[in-house]
Amino acid sequence: RRAIPAVPALGRVPSYLSTVPQSRMAPMPSTLRSEMLILDGGMGHLLRRKGVEVRGEIGSVERFLGVALANLEQPHLVQEAHEDFLKAGAQVVITNNYACTPSIVGDTQRVVEAIEAAGKIARKAADGHGALVAGSLPPLHESYRPDRVGSDEELEREYSLIAKTIAPYADVLLCETMSSAREAAAAMRAAAATGKPVWVSWTLAEDTSGNLWSGESIEEAVKMLELKADGPVKACLFNCCLPESIG
Repeated sequence: RRAIPAVPALGRVPSYLSTVPQSRMAPMPSTLRSEMLILDGGMGHLLRRKGVEVRGEIGSVERFLGVALANLEQPHLVQEAHEDFLKAGAQVVITNNYACTPSIVGDTQRVVEAIEAAGKIARKAADGHGALVAGSLPPLHESYRPDRVGSDEELEREYSLIAKTIAPYADVLLCETMSSAREAAAAMRAAAATGKPVWVSWTLAEDTSGNLWSGESIEEAVKMLELKADGPVKACLFNCCLPESIG
């Protein structure tokens, strides 16, 4: 369910990640060197199969509380999940802090602790397999709900907190499952402020229009990123949407 970054020659480690110690990276099969970079899969689904409690409606904040707290209360299961994806061939693991937001966890200090734990677990797993870590900047409220995107002040404040907390453990920061252009742009700015390379990934509506859940077009969403050749955004992606919507 993770998308492939839309930049050329991603089978090789991209040049903007050239500062990552080569000793930490496993050689990629020759068949992949100019075709793709393999990301991991859905952590929430895998953690549920491993015994982490997941309940509530799809996309709701309640559904992800157990996944967020697993970083602190069941770190061995989070480690196992990363390891499973890496053994299956993932070259990038995404930190398990998708649910580590104030709207889900509550207390800010607890949020920071959960994010830091997610970063440490992912970093340890990735280093053991020569893989890379993508630090997650998720929706702050419910997934697939552009109407729940907060004010500009909230976006700036909370994305800055998440980005600064996860950046020390990540090789790249991933703004994922963005359902509106404004949400994605705010997450991107916070990620870029850390100095790390940034990937931006939107989720598309199920009506197969090819638009975001907000109704905005991809062209409108990309325009809000103000992309530059030497800018922080190195890849644009899609995740958690129907193949027909992407096609």
